[in-house]
Amino acid sequence: MTRLTNVSRRQVMAGSAALGLGAMLGRSAFAQDRLSIPYSNKSLDYYFFVIQEEAVKRAVEANKGEFQATNANFDNTRQLEQWQSLLLSQPSAIISDPIDSQAIVSAIRRYNKQKIPVGIIDTPADGGDVAITVSFDNFEGGVMAANEIINRLIKKYGSPKGTVLNCYGALASVAWRLRKEGMDSVFAQYPDITYLARPTEGQLEQMLSVTLSTLSEYPDLDAVHAPSDSPARGIATALQQRDRWKKVGEDGHVIFVNIDGEPVAVNWVQEGYMDACVSQDPIAYGEIAVEMILKHSLKGEAVPLGTYENKKYFWEKGEIVEGKTGPTLIIPAFVINGDNAADPRHWGAVAEKEWGIPYA
Repeated sequence: MTRLTNVSRRQVMAGSAALGLGAMLGRSAFAQDRLSIPYSNKSLDYYFFVIQEEAVKRAVEANKGEFQATNANFDNTRQLEQWQSLLLSQPSAIISDPIDSQAIVSAIRRYNKQKIPVGIIDTPADGGDVAITVSFDNFEGGVMAANEIINRLIKKYGSPKGTVLNCYGALASVAWRLRKEGMDSVFAQYPDITYLARPTEGQLEQMLSVTLSTLSEYPDLDAVHAPSDSPARGIATALQQRDRWKKVGEDGHVIFVNIDGEPVAVNWVQEGYMDACVSQDPIAYGEIAVEMILKHSLKGEAVPLGTYENKKYFWEKGEIVEGKTGPTLIIPAFVINGDNAADPRHWGAVAEKEWGIPYA
């Protein structure tokens, strides 16, 4: 028996005396024809989160569904309250990027009791029954970024040595913490590299000040990294102010490798100022979560495990595996560099050029 039939039965029991059995059954039939998938966003402060929400919206509306979004503005209590409010509207399903992986579990279980499918993107939940999780291996992203830097240091010096600055983000963020841990694990293997891991809370102003102070302390700085592109604009400003904003191959160039793949990073790579960027794909997160819920969850089926392939995405292929909370697609991290930066499938290119959402 479907979830909506169960809901209509409770409605009949509670309200048949006032509204009449026939009227209630009519409303139930209407509800079964209604597709409603809201999105609970953690924030709209970053372009990445804006595009992630837009991806869910477009996918829902392309299937003639009703869409609404809530913005918790990084307030965990607010996000839990918004989940509760959305539950009262009895949506067909819900998709969310949680602020707190553990705190969201209680909210997921409330939806589980109502047989409402839950899709989680970007930040995996620690528990509950999740119909589909689509995310990114942040630890591996940090490892890949570190290796991109090391390969360039070897090319520069003939061996892995030099000075590297990691302007790491707020450790309260699971994603930023894992990216730092991934980088730390790699650089720990290279004693001839002076690895400077310095906190910035992921803020543009702090990345600017930390990079400036580091350049004063280490004027021959070889490489710099940020775990996200938007605040890394502070790094770019610092390099410009110290006349170190040089293209790859020019004297004085500072190796520059980030994570995320925002339009600003793709442009820096194409212009030659950034060496590489390890990218994830917020458009794929949103679109695939909606796709799996519509194809499987709302039909009472489990999302099947195995290979997921779609050539519209640059990464093209990933594996859906059994995760902690259910079927999980971890989109493989990939490197944007001078060889592929012009590929129109990069999410930043799609967002700006196809969807017309300017990067601010």
